[in-house]
Amino acid sequence: MNRTPSNYPSEIAEAVCQRWATACPQHAHILPVKEDIAHLLDVMYQASLLREETEPVLCRMVIGEPSDFELELHNGASPIHVLRFDEPCELSPHQIRKLAAAAGYYRSLLAVRFDSEGNSIIWGIVTTGTDWVNRVDSAMEQSRALPPNLVLHCLGPGHVIASSGYLRILESSGGRILTEGFDPFRAKWLPQRFGHVRTELLEIIDREVADLDHASTKMCDDFVRDLAQGVVRRTLRLVRNRQHGGMLVYLSDESLRKPDISRWLRFRVRFTEDDSTQRFQRLMLRVIHRARQIGHEQSLSKVTYRDYRRMRDSELAELEESLIDFGHFLADLMSVDGALVLDRNFRLIGFGAEILGDTPVHTIHRAKDLEAAETIHERADASGTRHRSAYRLVTGLPDTIAIVVSQDGDVRFVAHHQNRLTYWPYLP
Repeated sequence: MNRTPSNYPSEIAEAVCQRWATACPQHAHILPVKEDIAHLLDVMYQASLLREETEPVLCRMVIGEPSDFELELHNGASPIHVLRFDEPCELSPHQIRKLAAAAGYYRSLLAVRFDSEGNSIIWGIVTTGTDWVNRVDSAMEQSRALPPNLVLHCLGPGHVIASSGYLRILESSGGRILTEGFDPFRAKWLPQRFGHVRTELLEIIDREVADLDHASTKMCDDFVRDLAQGVVRRTLRLVRNRQHGGMLVYLSDESLRKPDISRWLRFRVRFTEDDSTQRFQRLMLRVIHRARQIGHEQSLSKVTYRDYRRMRDSELAELEESLIDFGHFLADLMSVDGALVLDRNFRLIGFGAEILGDTPVHTIHRAKDLEAAETIHERADASGTRHRSAYRLVTGLPDTIAIVVSQDGDVRFVAHHQNRLTYWPYLP
C-alpha cells in the first residue's frame, strides 16, 4: 500500500525557506528563521481547524515590524491603511479566530511580529481593500501595495498558503505540500488546440487596422495565448478558493455541430447564440487593438505580452478590469452543479450541464510530464463522480478538454492525447 506521510510544520517551513531562496533571493533578509516560520505555520494550521460560531476561519497575516509600514502609517493617500493596537496580543489560534472577522480575508491582514523575547504577537491590522485580489489576478504590472514580507493565508481547514507579499511561495492542504502536478498551460499540446482561435483574432485585427498608421506594428501570437490563459488561471483560482468544486468544458466546433450532442450534455441553462455570448472575444479584440496602438507609439515592431504588462494606459486598465470580472463571472457559473461549457473561442454555450452517457471508463492515464510522453495507468473508479463524468465526456467527444476542480482544491486537466484518455494534475 502506498502511504504518503503528512508534512509537519518544520518540514513545511524548510520548504518555504528553500522556495523563498529561489523565488525572491533579494528579500532573503526579510524571511524569519525556520523555527519561527514553523511556529507561525503551526498556529495558522490550528486556527484553520476552528470555527467562529458557524463560520470557518479565513484570514491573512503579514509578518513584519511597524517600521516596515512607516510610510503607510503617516500617509493618508497610501493604498493601504495600518492601525496599531494599543496593547498587542499573543498570537494564538484562539486570537486568530476572534480577530479574523475584523480582519476580513479579502480586505485586511493581521500584522504579526516577534518581540525581544522571541514571542509572536499581533500588533495591528493592515487594510488593503479588495484591490489586492485584482493585483494578484491582473496581468498588468502594478506598483507595490504590500512589502515583500512573509504573508500566510488561511483558506480553510488545513489549507495554508505562504507568500512574499502577493507572490505565492508554497501551498499546503490536508497536511501535505502541494508539489505533485504540472502547469498544463506551459505544455505544447494545450495551446495547439486553440491555435486557430488566436490566428482568427489576429486576422480580424489586421483587417480592421489595414488602413491605419499603426498597421505596421504586429501582435505576438503568444500575446493572445498568455492573455487568455490568465483568464482561465484566475477562474480556477477562484473556484479552488471557494471550495465548492466545478467543471469547465471546452467543446470543439465539430462536437457542437454533431446532431447527437444531446446524448452527452443536458443543460440546466443554455444561452441563446448571439453577440452577448461572445464577450470574451470582444474584450480580447479591444485589448489587442489598443495595445497595438500603444506599441506603435512606442516604436515597437511587435507587441509581446511582456510589453503589454508594462503599458500604463487608462483604457487598457479598464479592459483589464473587465477581463478580471469575466473570470469572476465564469467562476460563478462553475459554482452551479454541472459543467460550464464553452467553445474554443470562449463563447458561452451553457452551464449546469449534466454529462450523460452510460459507457463506463475503466482506466485512465495520469501524465508524468507536460506532454504525457510518460504516463501511469490508473483505475478510473478511484476518482470521484465529477472526475468520472469528465472521463466519459472526453471519451465520447475526443476533441473535448475538461478541467475538473474538486471540493478539496484538486484540479485536473482531462483530454484525449496521443490516442489515450489522459489527465494532468494541475499545480499552478
